[in-house]
Amino acid sequence: MTLLSTAILTLGTSLNCTPGGLAFDGAQAAGACAPDPQPTISPQTPADVCIANFNILPIQYFDDYSWRAFISLVWPADLNHRGQPDTTLKLGDTSRPLVFETYKAEWELFPDRPTDPGPWSAVAQNNPCNLPQVGLTDMILGTFSFSKFGNLGEAGFPPGQPLVGTLVAQNNTYVRYWTGFNETEYTKIVADKLYLVANQTNVTLPNGSIDVKAAWMDMTNVVDPARYYTRMAWLLDPTDKTCSQKLIGLIGLHIVQKTSSRPQWIWSTFEHVDNVAPTTGHGMALNNGTGVPMPRNFPTDNLWPPKFPPPTPYNVQRLTPIFSAAAGGIVPTTGTNARYQAALANTVWKNYQLVMTQWPVPNPPSLPSVPPSQDGTAANTFPGNNGNDKSAFANATMETFDQTKINSGCMNCHNKTKAQTDFLWSLAVNGVTSGGSATPSTSGPTSAEMSQPLGTKIKKAEHIQELIDLMRSTMDGSTTDGRK
Repeated sequence: MTLLSTAILTLGTSLNCTPGGLAFDGAQAAGACAPDPQPTISPQTPADVCIANFNILPIQYFDDYSWRAFISLVWPADLNHRGQPDTTLKLGDTSRPLVFETYKAEWELFPDRPTDPGPWSAVAQNNPCNLPQVGLTDMILGTFSFSKFGNLGEAGFPPGQPLVGTLVAQNNTYVRYWTGFNETEYTKIVADKLYLVANQTNVTLPNGSIDVKAAWMDMTNVVDPARYYTRMAWLLDPTDKTCSQKLIGLIGLHIVQKTSSRPQWIWSTFEHVDNVAPTTGHGMALNNGTGVPMPRNFPTDNLWPPKFPPPTPYNVQRLTPIFSAAAGGIVPTTGTNARYQAALANTVWKNYQLVMTQWPVPNPPSLPSVPPSQDGTAANTFPGNNGNDKSAFANATMETFDQTKINSGCMNCHNKTKAQTDFLWSLAVNGVTSGGSATPSTSGPTSAEMSQPLGTKIKKAEHIQELIDLMRSTMDGSTTDGRK
């Protein structure tokens, strides 16, 4: 048995996961956790994973945690308390935004100058679409970047560039991305002025910090948009720099939470069931069903399309299947999905599935939780690179061309920023130096900007090419110029 095999049989801790809000009151006995967790439909986000059996691979407990977190974040929001659920409404009510949609957007947290981004409850007005006034019910998908860390460009780019490039849906529209931060995390970032590069040293974010990244599809000409969670949003056209309102549908969602037992965070990712095969017989969002295989790399010689419309779609496939091994009493991810989809049968959320939960594995495996000093490299995670944990570890909407590279998986990638910003790329990428005002990053960068800082007078923390180098170094230990 490998070290990871032993570790995943004993890892975990049992925390208070009962409804009523986030609770961080330490570990409980394993007997307090359900040995075979059943679907829980609650607006309260679980504080941590709750593991009843340390003698099996605890994937069913982590997957149950992921589904509970997902449900709490897609609950209808309380518009009087930003980032909180309206407990008087039922799951599936679409009369108002979802909880995660009322988190602080990345463009709110990182304004165009090194100033305090304001109180949690306020909605920033320096929006990418330059709208005269925006409110909590407005969604703006307006910032563009070559890299994974912008809102357009996640798929991958040759030769082997990780997590950059654009993803085109089968309706000839670009997939858009939106990043949000919860109140716990936002409050810490603002209080310590972590949006400034000078303060980004040995950052430790509090337990309960949550990041989300959503992938959205323009619903134009989609045959059955009712199968998706949809809403109206402002979309920026990077060619003419104008914004227009479109109906968009949710096709992917990353959820990342820092917990007391997993200071390296727990990483959960969901997709719509119609994204790629196998589906339930409905048209696919990212595949035309002809059997034409997915390209090995991002299929263009241009990092950015020379003219925004019309994009040309390509087929996307899931290259590593969702975990389905049920041996030894384990409920696999596919089994947990089936349970929750049945429980959500009367809502649109039955059409979504958990692709993966990734978590840090204790080392040594006798530990009930993971020490903060442990890194997030693939040798210390499930899924990892030990060859005995065959599970999807990528979201087809966000790591399209990096689905077979565990070293570019969630934790190993973010491990690059562990010491600096506590696994949070957004701080490292968007941090600014003190000084004068900057040009807001509201439009797509030109090819000449590949080697230039983002911004004019305030330099972003990372150049685009430097960011790509950092990402590549997590995969093969080298950079584009051959450095080790």
